[in-house]
Amino acid sequence: MEDDDHIPVGDALAGLAVPALPEGWTALGAIILVKCFDDEGRSSWAFRRTDGLNDEELLGALMVRTDLLRRELYEAYTGEDEE
Repeated sequence: MEDDDHIPVGDALAGLAVPALPEGWTALGAIILVKCFDDEGRSSWAFRRTDGLNDEELLGALMVRTDLLRRELYEAYTGEDEE
């Protein structure tokens, strides 16, 4: 399958589950990072994104999520808030 071939997310990630969106929200796009076994049985990562996300939105979303995770990990390590 080529990277340009698109299938429904549920088909691509059959057997996996994620928390539902809040009630009343409508999905517009997704950034998907999937830990997988490759064709030789080695652990690897696959990155996918849906149509409709431009590069600026992708970069912004990844930067915000990275900063939030960095703060959470710091607080868990130190046992205190940054501030």
